[in-house]
Amino acid sequence: LLSDVKEHLKITWDEEETNSAIKSIIKDAIPTLNFKLGADIDYSISGMEHRLFLNYCLYAWNDCLNEFDNYYLNEIYQIRSKYEVEYYEENQV
Repeated sequence: LLSDVKEHLKITWDEEETNSAIKSIIKDAIPTLNFKLGADIDYSISGMEHRLFLNYCLYAWNDCLNEFDNYYLNEIYQIRSKYEVEYYEENQV
């Protein structure tokens, strides 16, 4: 995920301080988005979840996470609904 996030953030340099900061963002992003989306998700797989993850990291990198939910609420609801349906279908008796 590190290389995906760096590419999304347009970071072309390879410095330990930068990599460490991005790794920290990724470490926080995964449980935060899992909570918001209501599922344990593999963000390395292409799709809506991956794109949302990258955008979350972008907002974190730019210190504006307080704006993320407002701009991505529709996507959060769509993805959350997807996992709610999957959960419902898996747990039908």
